[in-house]
Amino acid sequence: MSFLSIEFGLCFALFFLLYWSLCWSLRLQNALLLAASYGLVASFSLQSLYILLGYSVLVYALGLLAARYPGRWFISGLLLTLVLGCFYLFKYQEFFVSGAQNALAALGLDVSLPIVELLVPIGLSFYAFHSVSYLVSINRRELSTAAPLDLALYLAFFPSLVAGPVNRALHMLPQIRPEAMRQVLEPQRALGLIAMAVVKLFFLSAWLGSEWVDPVFDTPGSASPEQVLLSVYGYSLLIYFNFSGYTNLVTGIALLLGFRLPDNFAAPYAAHNLKEFWGRWHISLSRFIRDYVYIPLGGNRQGAWRGNLNMLLAMLVSGLWHGASANFLIWGALHGIGLAIYKLFAQSAPGFARVPGAGLLARLLTFHYVAFAWIFFRSPTLDGALEMLADIAHVSLAGLNSPSGVLILACVLYLAIYPQLLKLLERSLAASQRLPWQLYPVPLALFVSLIIFASQSGVPGFIYASF
Repeated sequence: MSFLSIEFGLCFALFFLLYWSLCWSLRLQNALLLAASYGLVASFSLQSLYILLGYSVLVYALGLLAARYPGRWFISGLLLTLVLGCFYLFKYQEFFVSGAQNALAALGLDVSLPIVELLVPIGLSFYAFHSVSYLVSINRRELSTAAPLDLALYLAFFPSLVAGPVNRALHMLPQIRPEAMRQVLEPQRALGLIAMAVVKLFFLSAWLGSEWVDPVFDTPGSASPEQVLLSVYGYSLLIYFNFSGYTNLVTGIALLLGFRLPDNFAAPYAAHNLKEFWGRWHISLSRFIRDYVYIPLGGNRQGAWRGNLNMLLAMLVSGLWHGASANFLIWGALHGIGLAIYKLFAQSAPGFARVPGAGLLARLLTFHYVAFAWIFFRSPTLDGALEMLADIAHVSLAGLNSPSGVLILACVLYLAIYPQLLKLLERSLAASQRLPWQLYPVPLALFVSLIIFASQSGVPGFIYASF
């Protein structure tokens, strides 16, 4: 069931009324939340629910073991076995088996390796990371074991189950068992976030996908070089609107339920370098990779070369997390290499930021490097990505004298004035928050209705739900 469907809206309205009618009992509220979360998973497939239940039991047992033997190396080994085993079994089995078969075939060995065909359970990538945070915190003595139902709700909490953000046990578990009575948090902001999500998902993301992106990426070689470049710009904007829109939506839903989810976006295309970009894009995942992959590998504590290698490995893990394909590995490698190049440049040219116009140039260069990497992220095949790059190499001044060229220039202008547009948007949102709460839903409902009416038919999907 999509969070943007009419069915979900009606179900959530009824759930919301029942949920807050139980505000006198935290246990009943949590039980209702857990039932709703499991119901959502079951609506995708019963197999996904069974896997989540089994996984939760294993995590609870490992938590008891970690609490009894804190700081022991074998706890980390069992955790890695659980998480990597699940990822391999459900997401990466075919990728690695086919790779091994191709390698053996190159040696002249025709071997057919077995593959267990299993449906990828919804939310696996996110609740697996949630379990890592929980078990590592116990092993570090930062946290005591949670009650079974509290842990189950932490892993299955439905607003962040399908596509994040990545929660931390230290942040989320206290909200599941708060000291005071739970209450709706920032209702006007919550409704504003949901309205913003509708604009980003129904209008901007869906329109960009159908008009600029999908026709070119799905049939590489069928468009002019300028149309290919425009589709790359379009996808860069689309994935931001889609994923940040989803984050706005679930953050608003969580606030209405009395929970705060971690920040996940902070105007990423205003970044002046790749390091700043990753501090603004999918923040919860970036920090997870930093804290649970990059730093445990040694971070930058063992010299520049080892630090860059660790950074590359961390970005490869990030790429592989998104999907089992060479394209995602290339995407991760491009960001790892780009981060290393930026680090080297920052050390050799520390005064660059003071050069007039350097800020705008840095933002445009960062955006175009990120957009270049998005080609591999979006393309269904490696050959398709390479074909698109070859097409972009033939962009000409004469070709820019076309409708596609005008739109390309409009995109560049949009990027140039992006910070000013952000400030204007922030002022508008702040002004809307000052409306009396009794009047606030009326213009908001009219605005949302107008956007849905002007949008294309159908319910837009969430890109990150597939990861």
